[in-house]
Amino acid sequence: MRNLKAEVVRNAAKQRGWDIILRNLCPDIDGRAFDKPGRHVRCPVHGKPSRGGDGFRFLNKKITFADAGGGVCNTCGLFPDGFALLQWIKQIDFADAVALVGDELGIRSTDDENAQERINRENQSKLDARRKEFEEKERASNLYLRSRLNQMWKETIPLSHPAAEPARLYLASRKILCWDKPGAERVVRFHPRLASYNEDGAFEGEFPGIVAKVTRDGVPITLHRYFLTDKGLKASVESSKKMCSYPTDRLVTGGGIIIGNMDAEIVHVCEGLETAWAIETGMDQEIDVFPTVNATLLESFVPGPSTKMVVIWADKDRSGRGEEAASELKRRLWEKGIKAQIMMPSLPIADGEKSVDWNDVLIQLGRMGFPKRRRAVA
Repeated sequence: MRNLKAEVVRNAAKQRGWDIILRNLCPDIDGRAFDKPGRHVRCPVHGKPSRGGDGFRFLNKKITFADAGGGVCNTCGLFPDGFALLQWIKQIDFADAVALVGDELGIRSTDDENAQERINRENQSKLDARRKEFEEKERASNLYLRSRLNQMWKETIPLSHPAAEPARLYLASRKILCWDKPGAERVVRFHPRLASYNEDGAFEGEFPGIVAKVTRDGVPITLHRYFLTDKGLKASVESSKKMCSYPTDRLVTGGGIIIGNMDAEIVHVCEGLETAWAIETGMDQEIDVFPTVNATLLESFVPGPSTKMVVIWADKDRSGRGEEAASELKRRLWEKGIKAQIMMPSLPIADGEKSVDWNDVLIQLGRMGFPKRRRAVA
């Protein structure tokens, strides 16, 4: 039955558990994602065994995965609940997604729907008790995360400190020259020993690294880590760049690694910190570039009230995600009456590589690979 009441099916799904429902309906999703919600696995839509694509994970924030069933792919975007996830994976509309879940739950007719609605009412007190228990656990988790983030930040030292040589060596290898720009010390620092764990929770070792504070509207949200070796190379770990978990009462969307005043008439944005500093170096430090950390957050960037134009320095990905995120941001800004321009790297993506960004341009072409300033802001 196509026209089922979405709320009836949604509440029934909470009782069965979205984890069970999606495991049955989406066999293409790697089982490890169900075993540990939040673990990155190969995307069921764009990922291929030969090319990786380990950018998908189930959401485990705000409400439990079993209650909501949402997921996110770093390339494909955010799908806040199980219905949205099914629409994306199955390429169906909302009504069909509701019907698909209804069929899985045995809700296939008006009589089934009415019976389920009675069951939902009878079980509401159990759902309320489960939610209260989760909220209590969530409060305790948030206290722990705040303490962990604060402690990690207290252990950092400035990039100019003699002991921060691994960070300076790494940035020099990327030809980045503006790491000591005014205000950077308060946002980007060095940690002598960062513990690294892979997606399965296995300890990978302790490494020196760069730690960047991610804020939104001036409020600290979380920390982004770059794991290095003592000689300034990328650490040999599953992922050398990782964002720390953060309290569920904080929202990272709309935030970034903000150094300086972002509420300007013309604002420059990009994905990563290295890309931002590479652009600033390539542009003779005549502009400030604000990194949003990744494509999903770039897409949702919100400028300040004084901003009249946003220059979007996009990554060129083989998947097309970088340009897609930049285009979506541009479209949204123009709808708000804010001008926007996309700057794409001129270099082609090399064989065997997934992408090329403005840091690659700096390394290979130097300042000659960057546009004149008047062209970048015209």
